[in-house]
Amino acid sequence: MFARLVAPRPGTVGRLPGVPPVLRAAWSPSDLKRPGPLLVAIAGFVIAAPVATVMACNVHEVGHGAVATILGWEVERIDLCLPTGGRVVYARVGTWAGNFQGYAGGFLAAVFLVGVYLLAFHRGAKPPRGPGWWFAGLGLVLPVGPQLVNGILEGAVRPGEDYTQLYAWALPPLVIVATVATATIYVRRWRVVWESSSARQPP
Repeated sequence: MFARLVAPRPGTVGRLPGVPPVLRAAWSPSDLKRPGPLLVAIAGFVIAAPVATVMACNVHEVGHGAVATILGWEVERIDLCLPTGGRVVYARVGTWAGNFQGYAGGFLAAVFLVGVYLLAFHRGAKPPRGPGWWFAGLGLVLPVGPQLVNGILEGAVRPGEDYTQLYAWALPPLVIVATVATATIYVRRWRVVWESSSARQPP
């Protein structure tokens, strides 16, 4: 009876003197067996994933242009992703810093997505407040892996070269692997929370 009285609300951490904190997840994957939470989860992902992809693409291109300008390159124009087709056209390409601006696009986009997730979705050890938010968070971070792949490959080529042509054979499988890896890390991170919640529930 005492344990039930002091049990924390879902999504909170309960503390008792001399007793480890008890974490209860705000929701459980078993909730997805019901049509309502499942539809909300699908909607959260379907909305967040394309928005995150377009945002990342634009940050990617603006990052190229900004870093290139700092390095002394002359940027003629930046074509934004609306929702695709983003690129940076240079009037003059520099060489003294190698292709550092190539790395910048993908890495800045990845950092941007992680930053937005931490600001809008991260709740410490507590999962987002429902399946809609959880799957929206997944959709938001999903482009992080592909952006890192793009950044590495773009930086690996010489200034002015097109990495999509040089690495045409490797780009699709690497992007797929990076996407799956990002999703796996996200799911496993919250799986630990759910398992911890189940194992530490008060009797």
